[in-house]
Amino acid sequence: MSSLKYHFLKLNRLILFLALTATILTFIISFYSNYEVQKAQLISQRINVNQAYAHKLADTTEVFLKLSRQQLAYTANGLGTKMHDQTFLTREANRLKYQTDSFNSVVISNAVGVTQAASPETLGLVGRQLTSVGSRQALNEKKALISKPYISTIDNLLVFISTPIFSPDHDYLGFLGGTIYLKKPNILREILGEHFYHNGSYIYVVDNDKKILYHPEPERIGTIVENNTGLDEIIAKKEGGLSLRNSRGIDMLAGYSTIPSTGWTVVTQSPLASSLLPLTGIMETVILKTLPMTLGVFVFIWLFARAISHPLMQLADKAKVLDSPNVSEEIESINSWYVESSSLKKAILSGVKLLHTQIGQLKLDADTDPLTGAKNRRALQYRLEALVVQGTKFSLLSVDIDYFKKVNDTFGHHAGDEVLKQQVAVMNRFSRAQDMVARTGGEEFVLLLTETSQDDAFVVAERLREAVSNETFEEVGHITVSIGIGAWLNDAKPLKKVLLSVDEALYAAKANGRNCCVMGK
Repeated sequence: MSSLKYHFLKLNRLILFLALTATILTFIISFYSNYEVQKAQLISQRINVNQAYAHKLADTTEVFLKLSRQQLAYTANGLGTKMHDQTFLTREANRLKYQTDSFNSVVISNAVGVTQAASPETLGLVGRQLTSVGSRQALNEKKALISKPYISTIDNLLVFISTPIFSPDHDYLGFLGGTIYLKKPNILREILGEHFYHNGSYIYVVDNDKKILYHPEPERIGTIVENNTGLDEIIAKKEGGLSLRNSRGIDMLAGYSTIPSTGWTVVTQSPLASSLLPLTGIMETVILKTLPMTLGVFVFIWLFARAISHPLMQLADKAKVLDSPNVSEEIESINSWYVESSSLKKAILSGVKLLHTQIGQLKLDADTDPLTGAKNRRALQYRLEALVVQGTKFSLLSVDIDYFKKVNDTFGHHAGDEVLKQQVAVMNRFSRAQDMVARTGGEEFVLLLTETSQDDAFVVAERLREAVSNETFEEVGHITVSIGIGAWLNDAKPLKKVLLSVDEALYAAKANGRNCCVMGK
């Protein structure tokens, strides 16, 4: 048995086995790494797409609510001298109701809450005292407002938008209000219902109390969301994206955005399973492209291994005939055993080097934004965590291109891509060897400045902002950026709070009119 074992375990077979094992492991590790990278990218892309769509819907809804309030305010301005003209009031109420589908009903009340006119007239409210939540709020506050969603006396879930009516002498005469029934057709439902539902994707809208205000399943409107693992974070953060498990136990990828005037949150989400369906096709392509190269590498290693083992096998054969008179000359004619062992070692190191090269390339791909060449969010996060562990202070500039969507809409996505590349080139001019430029979103970038105080970072931010505004971008011309600034100064402040402070500073810069720099708290 022992003799058979030694005859089988020849050097050439061991080297061949090693070559085969190294090649297979290289292929498996390469495949697995590629799989994880592609999976992460698909998840990130889906969350970003959902976040962008939720933001678009929130902006559109905000515009609708603003126009509705302007419509009411304009009409109320003309009622100050007409509150005793019943015909005029009725005509104005009907015009607001039927001119557009903005409101499901319209009511004009005097200063004590008695209805002067209403549309549709079938409501039978004229001459009656208004007691609804929205009406009482309008009478008490005497200002333009949007009520919280509430149930009406006829069991309608609605929102009441109202504006006060004043006389030319600024005496309070009453209010003009429009109701939006959340369960019935109107422009608001049309805006939210434009979403193309496929593969289980859908949108819904909730208020701060987790009450559903819009849902593709009408029976869920007005109910409270329960057993949703991400809704608390969504309501708290107002804007962003995350992975969650919905109330039905399905893993989802969600993007969300808040409607500023109401505080409602629009959530766009897609099932994780359907979002990863393209991964199968991607990995099939990876296999088809990688397998031939892997087989070629294996053939090369196998041939090289035979070349390495041959001199050692000659030495082994000669060791069997040490009593031969010419054995000394024959062994002398064989290359040195040490040299051959060294060659074998180099062959093994060659296989290891190949593995490291492939993994290194995958890591580079995973850490780099393919469009701009800047680092991506993953690489930035790893770098920040390393600096915190090392106790190295740093500052962050969160840079957002102002009105970038207008660039894409006006000049096309190709021009937008060129703007992103040139933006990174400008930021690189302000980046030292120990710093980092990263792309963290569509038109969002971060400049990491190590060993830099927040005050110094503000100076850099102003210079960067001016440099961008003075830069000429091909086809587009000039653009501006908004910059939020924050710092970690080797203290007990968690990294998460620093990042939140930078985001809040960026939002403040946008709110201040854009093209400015704001320091975080």
